[in-house]
Amino acid sequence: MPGTPNDLAIVNGFGREPGGFMQSFWMSAEQLAQLSNNLSSAFISPLPAFHLLKISGADQQKFLQGQVTCDVTQISAEHFLRGAHCDAKGKMWSTFHLLQAGDDLLWLAFRDELQASLTQLKKYGVFAKISFTEVQDQYAVFGIGGADSAALLSALGYPQPAIGQQLTVAGGYLLGLAADHFLLVLAIDEAKALWQQQQALMAAPTRWLAQHIAHGIPYLEQPLLGEYVPQQLNLQALDAISFTKGCYMGQEMVARMKYLGKNKRAMYLLQADTDHTPVAGTDIEIQLEQNWRRSGVVVNAVNIQGQLQLLAVLPNDISATDHFRLATEPDVSLQLQPLPYSITP
Repeated sequence: MPGTPNDLAIVNGFGREPGGFMQSFWMSAEQLAQLSNNLSSAFISPLPAFHLLKISGADQQKFLQGQVTCDVTQISAEHFLRGAHCDAKGKMWSTFHLLQAGDDLLWLAFRDELQASLTQLKKYGVFAKISFTEVQDQYAVFGIGGADSAALLSALGYPQPAIGQQLTVAGGYLLGLAADHFLLVLAIDEAKALWQQQQALMAAPTRWLAQHIAHGIPYLEQPLLGEYVPQQLNLQALDAISFTKGCYMGQEMVARMKYLGKNKRAMYLLQADTDHTPVAGTDIEIQLEQNWRRSGVVVNAVNIQGQLQLLAVLPNDISATDHFRLATEPDVSLQLQPLPYSITP
């Protein structure tokens, strides 16, 4: 079944701007709306809601090292970084992927969180030799996934990157996020060519997002900006926090969560059979005897053909026997699913 406008808005704002579809200058909203969620093997998904920020200047590494949770000194042309950008209280403005692009760095994030981080980076970077340039008009972002993704990458002429590896490909960069789960950043001309040549393999953004959720990788939408410390979204399990680097914005709170056992919440994977799709920030309730009580909120969610998958922040002492539901759909039971990694402080 082709994608519909609702398919593109499965997550709050995913695939469209407020009041209308997200526009990409190299492809139309109508073209995006026709993409299918049905591809069960390897696929390529345009991701117009993920944006890129180019960071240039002699102080780029020194400045970012004092701003983000990851150790920026470890970045290279062969190894990208995953990290978070926090305020002074350790609450996150954004999660991101950071990659080396020649003499520059590229910050890749969902558009809501990129804009939040950009505001803060400009404020603190005013006295550093550094510049920030949004480059949506220069690059396009694709997600590649599916069980046969290795064969698809080979057919495209790309080697398969290991998890955490960055490969330079014709016109861009290929990142290995997880098994059979990749991000492809391409210059616009190469993106147009890929779009034209691989129409049969193009899938709706929600197809890739479902895999992103299954891998337990979150991003922040507008309602959750500034609400959570990194460990509450499991970023320590995603190699997005360095506990050995020097000081950075929010480090004191992040360290307390690890060394003093202050963290009482974590992110979990749930699913349900329903046609409903909750937006980020929707309340989740837990059953206590005959009553229901608010216990957490939705982080990201996607619904494909009546199968809802979501990531949610919940108390970190929940068990598989607990019963959950959406506050907006009290008749729908949410089933806790295993995460693909271990949660530790």
